[in-house]
Amino acid sequence: MKRAERGFTLIELMVVVVIIGILVGTITFGLAGRDREEKLRTEAERLALLIEMARSEAIQRNEEWGLAIGPSDYRFFAFDATRKRWVEQKGQPFHARTVPDMALTVHVEAMSMPGAKPAQDVPSIIMFSSGEQTPFEVEITPAWKAQPWRVTSDGLARTSAQRRA
Repeated sequence: MKRAERGFTLIELMVVVVIIGILVGTITFGLAGRDREEKLRTEAERLALLIEMARSEAIQRNEEWGLAIGPSDYRFFAFDATRKRWVEQKGQPFHARTVPDMALTVHVEAMSMPGAKPAQDVPSIIMFSSGEQTPFEVEITPAWKAQPWRVTSDGLARTSAQRRA
């Protein structure tokens, strides 16, 4: 028996649709994971850059600046010498920032300080008007299973962000 018309059977079409669905799903999940990793990297690099900018502001204004790190947020302060207190900086780019789906931990001079709000708004990292700053390591740990990022400075060198090995 000879067929006059040739085409695909319904089963062949369904197999092709299932294969395409599997490929699209795999690509979508791969991109979603990469997007989270990119956000983690961006947050680490942003924090390092903001610390360097605050350090530069401290030098230019001849005043001390500070950084308070909480479990999932951080805030910048400038020291008001006349009132003898830290004043939170609320303007761009130093406004308070929250890091969703990530945990922050700060280690200062071999002393581990879990990311709790500092008492009476006292920053844990100080940027001095001389250009020096408190030696520190801030670890940014994602909520998902991945290696954390570290933002570090020895107090003299530029602040850097790198993936923890």
